[in-house]
Amino acid sequence: MTMKQITMFVWNNFTNDARVTREAKALSDHGYKINVICKKEKNEKYLNSFQQYNEGYTAARIYKNEIPQFLLNKIKNPKLNKVFKKHLPNALLMFKMIQQGRKNEADVYHSHDLNTLIQGVICSKLRRDKKILVFDSHEVNTSRTNYNIKIVGIIERLLIKFVDVTIVENDTRAKYHELLYGIKPISLHNYSEYYDIQSVDAIDLYKRYQIPNKKIFLYQGGLQKGRGLDLLIQAFYEANVDAYLFIIGDGKQKMELENQVKALNLNEKVIFTGRVPYEKLRAYTKSAYAGFQILQNINFNHYSASSNKLFEYMMAHVPVIATNMPEIKKVVDTEKIGLIIEDNDINALKNAIITLFENEVLHNEFVQNMKNAKEYYNWENEKKILLDLYAKLFEVK
Repeated sequence: MTMKQITMFVWNNFTNDARVTREAKALSDHGYKINVICKKEKNEKYLNSFQQYNEGYTAARIYKNEIPQFLLNKIKNPKLNKVFKKHLPNALLMFKMIQQGRKNEADVYHSHDLNTLIQGVICSKLRRDKKILVFDSHEVNTSRTNYNIKIVGIIERLLIKFVDVTIVENDTRAKYHELLYGIKPISLHNYSEYYDIQSVDAIDLYKRYQIPNKKIFLYQGGLQKGRGLDLLIQAFYEANVDAYLFIIGDGKQKMELENQVKALNLNEKVIFTGRVPYEKLRAYTKSAYAGFQILQNINFNHYSASSNKLFEYMMAHVPVIATNMPEIKKVVDTEKIGLIIEDNDINALKNAIITLFENEVLHNEFVQNMKNAKEYYNWENEKKILLDLYAKLFEVK
């Protein structure tokens, strides 16, 4: 029997994408040949253009060409400058990804998020022998920060007509998608892989950063607006606990947050580690006393999030302080693994930090509950949904 081929498209360099990595590995382990087509930016030339992973899947990184700066400087019209600086290079990259995708001759094309869906549509449907197209929507594209909602909505509504199966992160998003397009997609949660945190060699953060041994509060994730990070730093300052706040990650808000830390004279208590490779992240998480998932309700994308970091904390037995979003609250309250606060409430956040810091009995209860909860909330259980989906797709075909 010929091995079935699946081509996945992602709009990143595929070095830190935990969800796509899990899916690629799960499908590869079950006999599918997986090719991931991703991108490589100008500052990422060190990355391999082609990479064979031990787990059996491959990645082809397509280089994103950019217009030279000296030419951009000659374009004085701001709108035209943006076209040449951003939109034209992106369009060219999409074209090159489509070329690679057509060359692969896959049985299924699997587009991760809206910015790779046009690649999937052209490769799977604009041909005589049409192929299966899966749309794996990690975000709510019609309600996201910095997105032109009207244009995005038009594009998604047009392209979704070509899709055979849509995957979203949870039931809240599935209901929203059904309301928009009349079809309820499959829910596939972004749970962490199951592992024993005791078997993980922790990175000695005290030695690495030359600091005394104190409790560590941890945030891991993107440093962007809407993540509640400026509120977190202010609340940590007001809580005035004898502990550290580690912020793992990178993003557009990093400099602003660093300046806030300096202004509050917190340099010795708040530590920015920068981005940590996904495969090393749990070695950092293991050292944490508590973790934060404090998304702000600024759009439906945030409101409906399940958040992979919640389950990464769970797998490492790190109690959480989280905001009152339905999918997050449902897990935290049902399993009793942390404290829920209202978003934008600095006083509640401050009090939650103090409570967890001082009440070690409550903290230990949360830890024990996480040990139990992770037996259900893990990728080993959840991936069966993905595998069943693909088995049915090929039965139909």
